[in-house]
Amino acid sequence: MGKPRPLSPHLTIYRPLIGSYTSILHRAASAALLIGLVFLAVWLLAIAHGGPLFDAMSGLWGSVIGKVMLFGWTFCAFFYAAHWIRHFAWDLGYGFELATARLTGRLALFGSAAATLLVWLYLAMRAA
Repeated sequence: MGKPRPLSPHLTIYRPLIGSYTSILHRAASAALLIGLVFLAVWLLAIAHGGPLFDAMSGLWGSVIGKVMLFGWTFCAFFYAAHWIRHFAWDLGYGFELATARLTGRLALFGSAAATLLVWLYLAMRAA
């Protein structure tokens, strides 16, 4: 007798598709944006109070780690918005065809990456 079959689908049986990746990334982006809101609240408190907290937050945003965090949140914001538009189209009954779903998933992913790069290139050129 062979190996027992699994009771439910899992990654060893099904190859993940673009929808799998965008679904996982949507959840990760949501979590990252929530964490970003905490940092935003602390930053606003630092502005209001000044002093050492403000100096610490200014140091964080000026550091490499802070810039990586801001870059990541920029991507997450663009991806979350693009994926939201995709879901809104689904709510209206559009985009369920397999080819369309694949295309919109790729557009959300690569469009968000392109938009993030464009924003950061613009900021880098303005700073120079």
